[in-house]
Amino acid sequence: MSSGSHYTFKAVHKNGAIETGVIEAADRDAAVALITRRGAFVTELVPETPHPSSGSRMGSEDLALGLRALATLLGSGIPMARAMSVLHGLLPASWLSALPDIRHRIEQGESLASALAASPLQFPPHVIGIIQAGEAGSGLPAAVESAAQLLEGAAATKAALRNALAYPLILVVTGFATITLLVEFVLPRFAGLLAEYGQTLPLTTRFVLAVGAVGRIVFVPGLFAFGLAVAVWRSWIAQPDGLLRWHAWLLALPVVGSIRLSTATANACSTLSALLGAGVPLATALPHCGQATGDRVVEAALQRARQRIAAGEGIASALQAEASLTPTAIRLVRIGEETGRLAGMLAHVARVESSQASQQLQRAVRLLEPLLILVFAGVVMIVAAALLQAIYGLRPTT
Repeated sequence: MSSGSHYTFKAVHKNGAIETGVIEAADRDAAVALITRRGAFVTELVPETPHPSSGSRMGSEDLALGLRALATLLGSGIPMARAMSVLHGLLPASWLSALPDIRHRIEQGESLASALAASPLQFPPHVIGIIQAGEAGSGLPAAVESAAQLLEGAAATKAALRNALAYPLILVVTGFATITLLVEFVLPRFAGLLAEYGQTLPLTTRFVLAVGAVGRIVFVPGLFAFGLAVAVWRSWIAQPDGLLRWHAWLLALPVVGSIRLSTATANACSTLSALLGAGVPLATALPHCGQATGDRVVEAALQRARQRIAAGEGIASALQAEASLTPTAIRLVRIGEETGRLAGMLAHVARVESSQASQQLQRAVRLLEPLLILVFAGVVMIVAAALLQAIYGLRPTT
């Protein structure tokens, strides 16, 4: 094992071709000498910064952009080594620190899937599995494009969720700010003014002031209790059994559970479609689908269905017996199984369930928005009524 340092370089050959890459050498001068022996002039040489082995996962959108750029280059017939050199100007900024390591590993003979799996970008396992299948013979450009499509779908789902919840969140923040302003500042000052003139506060005004006083008393302990509850919850879901129970509780909720199951079904079916299209056997693909769902209950159900399928049971029958997907998805899977077009039908199921989840989320948000408006409007009305009653109760002092 060499103990040299790694340098990211950029060099120009006599024919004008530009070469970029990573080179290992004892020091900077040795690196320049090695590149010069290749008949190239070094224009840039930077010591490679080691990457941490762990860190926060990059967003699906940035991962998808990088894979989409790579798939486009490979689909155009550009060799892998050349594609990795061209990628530097096409990738999102979040890729750039990891690109030299990926390129170096590929130059050393590692596969693309291995290089991506070892990079600090932290690709999901099912994405790596699709690329591995493509390298095994089903076609790397198509596999990379399928992986990019999966990540683009995940990014679109997250963006839709954020957009749907943005307005309710604004309502909550604005409502709490308005109520706090009225209860903590406006009403107490007006009550103090009335007290100075010897006026008796109405019952509603005293009630609102009492609620505000209690709120001030319990605010700090409440924050502490909330932080403690969050810490306990995070510790609980860090355990496999705790996370499984948490996901089971979410699936049991009336609206949230339906949206979650449809989303998990869409993720599982899109992943399974891509893996089957890349030539991965069903028994190998199903565990990756479970990981892609993001739900431990659905993942466990898919694992049990896999055991049934391995024992000779039909795919749709196994999925139905374990209730691992939505009923609509199971019916469509049965059609794909009987017609021999399972991969294409799974892709259709993913689109149907993703659309269904989006529609359910939009309906829930449409109901939530007026409910929040009514709740906060009611509270503001009570505070305003207390203030007006105090004003109307003013009596001239003698």
